[in-house]
Amino acid sequence: MLQEEFKMLYGKVKTYNAKNGFGFITQDQGDNLFFFKNAFHGEDYSRIVPGIRVSYVVVEGQKGPQAAKAQIVEEAGE
Repeated sequence: MLQEEFKMLYGKVKTYNAKNGFGFITQDQGDNLFFFKNAFHGEDYSRIVPGIRVSYVVVEGQKGPQAAKAQIVEEAGE
């Protein structure tokens, strides 16, 4: 079970509020997933825009599932 929780998944950023530092990813499976900008450790936060393709793992946050260990894999429009 634990191994499944850390499976790398893929999706696209649906929305991102730079002022408040959070947004949602539309997962390839179709569900939306919450993320904080710090899920993108080491990334330039200005690159987090709707439409970018990302990889991530799902972890249990204080208010439910959220993305972690996120990385940009494709810029918007590519």
